[in-house]
Amino acid sequence: MAVVSRKTVASWGLAVMGGLVVSGSLPTGRVAQGAPAAPASLQSAALAKKEALASVHGAQQIENAGFPDAIYYKPRAGKAMKPVFVYMHGRGSEPAEHCRAWAKVVTEFGWLLCVVGQQPYEKGGRWWASDPITSQKNVMGALNSLRKKYGRRVQLYGNVLIGFSEGAVMAQYIGPRDPKTFNRWLILSAYDRYFGDANALKENAKKVKRVYLWTGELDGGVPETKKAFERLRSEGVEVKLNVPKGFEHKIPHETMGQNFRKALRWLVTPK
Repeated sequence: MAVVSRKTVASWGLAVMGGLVVSGSLPTGRVAQGAPAAPASLQSAALAKKEALASVHGAQQIENAGFPDAIYYKPRAGKAMKPVFVYMHGRGSEPAEHCRAWAKVVTEFGWLLCVVGQQPYEKGGRWWASDPITSQKNVMGALNSLRKKYGRRVQLYGNVLIGFSEGAVMAQYIGPRDPKTFNRWLILSAYDRYFGDANALKENAKKVKRVYLWTGELDGGVPETKKAFERLRSEGVEVKLNVPKGFEHKIPHETMGQNFRKALRWLVTPK
């Protein structure tokens, strides 16, 4: 693996919410509006069955020259060209664990490509070293490798970029600067300041199709996420905001489909 320097993008005033990202749990006492409450044991069993049925092809690795191997999952069905969902993990995450969780829902819609942060984190896991320029090269290298391996089954343009925590920082840098490749974004724990002082968002907003912001109400970054929402909307971007109750700064591994299936379906629906 190539060693890259740690560049600080001071103009951003980054306030990355670091720490090891672990899966969260489903808040209790939440029932669909207008529906009778089933016994807790039946609800739990039904949810477990639903997630178990969301079986996926096994994880595979692909070489990414100059960077750690990326992890990917194939779409569940079909040989036609499908979009690629690129996931950028949080600081200190174990990429394989998070990729496995996202595969439960993403592979319904296309390829899942989990790019691995270029630096080992001192407390374990990986991180992006607060270096968006090198991280963008890492992402594009992985996407091009997948295309080279599978040809026209892999979509090169109009893909979905997913970022969480430090990965959200990187995604909010890459997305506005390459809206041809990534014109649909799912940003978890977005911050308005992550867009930086550059004019990329303003200049390329018309090329961005859809953006979905998801931040748990207990995250602490909700005010910043709301600012990011307003900024995107002011630029004319079609954007949705979801602040689900009871969730913290975590990826809810146990309920990925429940939390993100509708968001992903909305993102990839043609405008």
